[in-house]
Amino acid sequence: MSAWTVDQVVALAPDASSASAGQGLASIKKWSAIGKSERTIWGLCQGSGKEPYQSRIDISEPAFKCSCPSRKFPCKHGLGLFLLFVKDESAFKTLAEPGWVSEWIAGRAERAEKKVERAKAVAEKPVDEAAQAKRAAEREARVKEGVAGCRMWLEDVMRRGLAAARTEPSTMWDRMAARMVDAQAPGLAGMVRRIPELIASGSGWDVRVLDHLGKLHLLLRASERLDTLPPDLAEDARIAMGWQRSKDEVLSFAGVQDRWAVLGQVVEEEERLKVRRTWLVGRQSKQRALVLDFAAGLAPLEQSVAAGSEFDSELAFYPGRLPLRALVKSRGESLRLSDDLGDAADQTIEAALHRYAQALAANPWTVRWPMVLSQVRPAQNEGRWHLVDREASALPLQPSFASGLAWWRLVATGGGREMTVLAEWDGRWAMPLSVLVDGHFYDLATRWAS
Repeated sequence: MSAWTVDQVVALAPDASSASAGQGLASIKKWSAIGKSERTIWGLCQGSGKEPYQSRIDISEPAFKCSCPSRKFPCKHGLGLFLLFVKDESAFKTLAEPGWVSEWIAGRAERAEKKVERAKAVAEKPVDEAAQAKRAAEREARVKEGVAGCRMWLEDVMRRGLAAARTEPSTMWDRMAARMVDAQAPGLAGMVRRIPELIASGSGWDVRVLDHLGKLHLLLRASERLDTLPPDLAEDARIAMGWQRSKDEVLSFAGVQDRWAVLGQVVEEEERLKVRRTWLVGRQSKQRALVLDFAAGLAPLEQSVAAGSEFDSELAFYPGRLPLRALVKSRGESLRLSDDLGDAADQTIEAALHRYAQALAANPWTVRWPMVLSQVRPAQNEGRWHLVDREASALPLQPSFASGLAWWRLVATGGGREMTVLAEWDGRWAMPLSVLVDGHFYDLATRWAS
């Protein structure tokens, strides 16, 4: 069985109330017919209905299944069963899997096999070049029209000046963003929506807005010259505008086999869409990877990988000059992350910034970059908190982080010692997501961790 910690299990909760309810169910008195096999645990929990809920967990990923009607994933029963297992594994006797467990496991294996077969079929299927060209031409025409309108709008914004832009109502930015959505260029819409946020960002707002508008202008110009750009740069420009390849197509590409450490996760709301960013680093390849998951409306985000774990896997990367976004093609059993990352981490802040500079030079529309910082500690300088390495180089922390509860978790877990920190870097601030110190992983991004 895999070794998990209470913090790691709580980090899987979809919200604070689920985490609290799950902890309340982590008692042997709440469960009956509990057991375990080589990769699975299960149990029955009496709810409000006549029949007890059947809860089962594939520990190797982890993956959850429960017969309760909850739309949250994992539900409180899955969390409670997992927490009970972590706290008292001896209570789970090794038994033959009940039918409702073995059938679920078999179904998961069958779906995984079909997923591989589907990706293979996509790779081998003859392409209807005429239909593909027609669809591409139709979208290209819509995007081209949207780009022309956005460029004219941007030139008008710059002609009137940043001071005038600062007084514009929010509806002005919203209208242009909506036009870009209609033009099937959601990436451009996202860049437009970020402008009022930067205008309201305080001292130095004008420099940040001008830098952002420069990247928007660069993307608009690139989108007008896609046919003349190097293929990998054109691919990055398309992705920045919001064009995406299908998952099946990406999964058909050759992948990178490695032991991947899952260093952090962040869930954010974008209008009615939940987005989860999961950052990984390969121990041998030292390659950084970003796995994105989406869920619309009230639909739950499926838990594919857990922060603080590592597993042998093949990742398929989306094409680009410096591939970063990836999909998990195949994977082995998840293990608890406990060892130091060695030279897969950046040994100095200067090395981390150099890696970021390379990423930005390859893809100027890079929004976030994972900093895997080794041997750093928090320190204060001129009233601001930084991460400092042995060479006295410093990386400024996001002010909202430095004034929140997560900051104190960072200080407490480090205890003045050097540690490895994963932080998202946006070119100005570092937002720490997790800490690895003395063989223990701590998730700073989980608001309701115990």
